[in-house]
Amino acid sequence: MFDCIVERFGIDPSRTLMVGDRLETDILFGKNCGLSTILTLTGVSRLEEALAYMASDSAAAKDMVPDYYVSSIADLIPGLDE
Repeated sequence: MFDCIVERFGIDPSRTLMVGDRLETDILFGKNCGLSTILTLTGVSRLEEALAYMASDSAAAKDMVPDYYVSSIADLIPGLDE
């Protein structure tokens, strides 16, 4: 799916950030596509889950660890002006 988006819109994956609220879907999708990922804590997944995945010995679990996290998606708005 992401390959189609890249081709259709000329997106540079190295300049793309996957934002999501679910570790098992949004963050995993981003990681599988080679994107940087950010978890917003206003949704389904919690920081404690991400920390548990980070501490796991499982490579599959580590694929669900976001690169960054924010309390709310609103925390990203100031960075959009830069």
